[in-house]
Amino acid sequence: MKKKIGMVVVFAFLTASAFALSVGGGLLFDYSANNGLETNIAGNDLYTGIRNTSFGGFVFFDATYVEADISFAYGSLTLVTEMPGISSTDDFGSVLQLGFSILGKYPFHLGSVTLFPLLGFNLNAVVSGSDNEGNKFTDAGDLSQFSLQAGIGLDYHFTDSIFLRAEGLFQLRFASKYQDDMMTFLNKGGGGWDTTFGMGPVIKVAVGYKF
Repeated sequence: MKKKIGMVVVFAFLTASAFALSVGGGLLFDYSANNGLETNIAGNDLYTGIRNTSFGGFVFFDATYVEADISFAYGSLTLVTEMPGISSTDDFGSVLQLGFSILGKYPFHLGSVTLFPLLGFNLNAVVSGSDNEGNKFTDAGDLSQFSLQAGIGLDYHFTDSIFLRAEGLFQLRFASKYQDDMMTFLNKGGGGWDTTFGMGPVIKVAVGYKF
């Protein structure tokens, strides 16, 4: 199912980019927390998961009401454990990621500034990774996630062709295969573990060119 979703995202990205009226590129920051598992035992809430802090670059293709972008980012992973009276973090490693996004948008033109709400989805495909000791992850792709994104963007036009684009998005990530596998493993002995949604901001700044 997740492979089919990934294929749909990539196909939609290719379709949108084919009809681009403007293109550009820039930098992004992606903070995704709460990617893990939770349960309640004897009235005590327990949580363990991965926090992914990513920095990278991206290119976008804009077709007035649709924006498609592809990104490449480095992600620093932190293992988070929370239980009553205890909260700990440990270095979990790092990953390299390819991202594909399709966002619907509706522009409001205000002179040299254009505002537009955004709503769409993203596929964050982990292509490689290693733990905190430098050992390569054998199944790095299991950390890949599909997400919904919503927010607002702004274009500031320097000329009729050149503009600065800034976007702020809230992201809701669905469980990765890694989370699903861990849940299955932990629930073999009971415990009632469930996967959690990842969430956090995505900030993008770019320079664009309108044809």
